[in-house]
Amino acid sequence: MNKSLKILLLVFAALLVAGCLQATEKVPGEEDKPVNLVRMGGQDMIQRLSTGEIAGFVGWEPWPSIAITDGYGKALLDSGDVWEDHPCCVVAYDNDWYNKTENADEILKRASLVQLTSVEYINSAKDKNSPYHDEVVNFTMEFGGIKNRKAAELSLDNVDFVYAPNIKGAETFIGRIMDFGIFDVGKWNQSGYKTAEEYANSLITTEYVDWAIQNKDTPLKELALNKTVTIRYGYLINDVHELPFYVAWKKGWFDDVGINITLAEGAPFQNGAFEMQKGFKAGTVDIGSLGIPPVIIHRINSNDFTTDDARVEVISGMNNEGSVIVVARDINSLRDLRGKTVGYPGPGTIQHVLFLMAADKEGIKVSY
Repeated sequence: MNKSLKILLLVFAALLVAGCLQATEKVPGEEDKPVNLVRMGGQDMIQRLSTGEIAGFVGWEPWPSIAITDGYGKALLDSGDVWEDHPCCVVAYDNDWYNKTENADEILKRASLVQLTSVEYINSAKDKNSPYHDEVVNFTMEFGGIKNRKAAELSLDNVDFVYAPNIKGAETFIGRIMDFGIFDVGKWNQSGYKTAEEYANSLITTEYVDWAIQNKDTPLKELALNKTVTIRYGYLINDVHELPFYVAWKKGWFDDVGINITLAEGAPFQNGAFEMQKGFKAGTVDIGSLGIPPVIIHRINSNDFTTDDARVEVISGMNNEGSVIVVARDINSLRDLRGKTVGYPGPGTIQHVLFLMAADKEGIKVSY
């Protein structure tokens, strides 16, 4: 074989190899695409799931239970499947209000006692044999804007109502928020906190719940403040997680301890991020209930540290778990959501963080 023919054969072989490599090269497909999170409200989530515009949503009660009982979707993951007994909503107070209020500690003790009283009532009334079961279901329907009793029952079952604050749980959330790069690095450095543990212990106190536990068997009216005070309260719209506040308000337990509740300007808020930015930071909320991640995030990211205007302190828990990833009926795993659109309530919400945790565990990318 002459030299020219050898060269030609070598070139031809190289081209064949190149062609084979090109033919077997992996073409990006659905499995490489991220889940696309789109911000929307609870009712919008249900509407878009029903029309097939989205493949699912991560929502708080009552929206998952409504979607499920109305037949628009199914539960893929409860938030407890992502993180068992995770803290969710809490009761917090504004630090500026505290500094300006002479008897703030006495007010917060009684607010914690009312929370404890309401939680114990709800947890007992969940039992279908309880004489108060119908009453608590009706409260749930009123507060959650729920028309379907079955959805209200399911919603109640999905939420674990609590009064004790969870410092270790908050510490875990802070760590994951750090992992996901949600904190503004410059603001975190300004805060002066060095670790998740240090921040969690600065954020949450148990002294008011401890007092409430010690006094829980005393009639509320016997523990009333010497003089009635008015509190501007903030909460989240149609959020069954915060049912203890609504029940206590409607049953007059705040009045019994000398606290007159008036709704804060802007309340009820669409989500916890709004409540932190447009409520606590704006100085329109004295005490409020909202998710722990918005508290954690916006006490750093939204804070002007020259005035510490977004500083809040957590005095009690409100609920654990109670969020659900709801999907269309042809979706059977989190991986099936790759390349599809999923509704979520917005950045910095507890549902956002939990979805990121679930996706991270599965090695799934998320886009916005």
